[in-house]
Amino acid sequence: MPNIEGDIQNRPKELYAFPNYSNLPDEPFQIDLAGAAGEFLANEIFDLDGVQPLESTILNLSNETFEGLPVIGVNPSEEAIEFYRRRGDTFQMVNVVVCCHSFERREGKLYALPYHVSLRPAQKNGLPQKVGVDWIARYDLERVLDGRPHYIGYNPFDTAFGLYAVGPVPISKNVCSDVIGFVYNIYVIASEYVPKDVIDPGLCTALLGETQGILGDYRKFRFKKYFKKFTETSPIKIWGCDSPIELFLLQAMSQIGLHPKIQMLIYPDGSIFPSLQSMWEDGIRTRKLSKIITEADFFFEKEKVAVFCDSKAHHTSAEALAKDLAIDKKLEAIGVRSFRLAGTEIADSPVRCAAKLKAYLSTSF
Repeated sequence: MPNIEGDIQNRPKELYAFPNYSNLPDEPFQIDLAGAAGEFLANEIFDLDGVQPLESTILNLSNETFEGLPVIGVNPSEEAIEFYRRRGDTFQMVNVVVCCHSFERREGKLYALPYHVSLRPAQKNGLPQKVGVDWIARYDLERVLDGRPHYIGYNPFDTAFGLYAVGPVPISKNVCSDVIGFVYNIYVIASEYVPKDVIDPGLCTALLGETQGILGDYRKFRFKKYFKKFTETSPIKIWGCDSPIELFLLQAMSQIGLHPKIQMLIYPDGSIFPSLQSMWEDGIRTRKLSKIITEADFFFEKEKVAVFCDSKAHHTSAEALAKDLAIDKKLEAIGVRSFRLAGTEIADSPVRCAAKLKAYLSTSF
């Protein structure tokens, strides 16, 4: 299979034998974001629609109510449009893009398994697109996903982010399924929003409770990650694998029924979290990050095994090897086993590496 712009280079040939590796399934499927990244992150992404961030001023302009409280639709009301016009807002449209590593059938339904979530702004002439309030007034944000937007050749590890397209994704397009970037949600950022007036998203803050410190951490994160003005078109990673070798191993593991958690944060007290969002959900302040032992590429919760994909560039010097050994000893002290694979080993045969890992998981500590 020839390389295309946006593809991941140096793919192990044995991966092409996997079902739907070089093409999408010829039947409907749904993306299991909650199963891969957790309910909190899935809820957080679900809340990203319409004009963001939602301000109480805009909410109070709504004429719609539910149980006596104002509610707001995905499309801004005429009153909100006029408010944005007077305030002088411009808007950036942002796509939430999900890439999937493989597919799995459960109880008769087919699911795509995510390995990466990122934000990418709509662009024009190679720069983030900026639109005015009249454009927002005409655009139907409620139906923006009806066209099934996607990117063909979306490589989250490089600087190639594919061709944006609308409509059914071609089943066979001479492109591997893991570089189809599915647009999972779309929102637009108002340029003149007032941070102190922003309302917290209901689905997530309901899980966080009333702890002000955690809510403060979460608010800062949302402003920095989701509502910061884009000055270039490069995506912002929200969650997922960091390198092709991690993806290759993940794909091989999936074929033999191994489904680890991705990018797990591990701490000296034995607590382990898959993301910042999960820390907040469990009532943990992000200042705990300063005490982290490591971030494992993959983690098997039942077996308490942390998996590391060690690249040649960062894990072969004497200093790097000593650092890895120190991490392994700290993990062992809290009952976590380390399993390290060289990047060259994975690139040579991810299937063999996955089998080796499966055998290791069956051994006792």
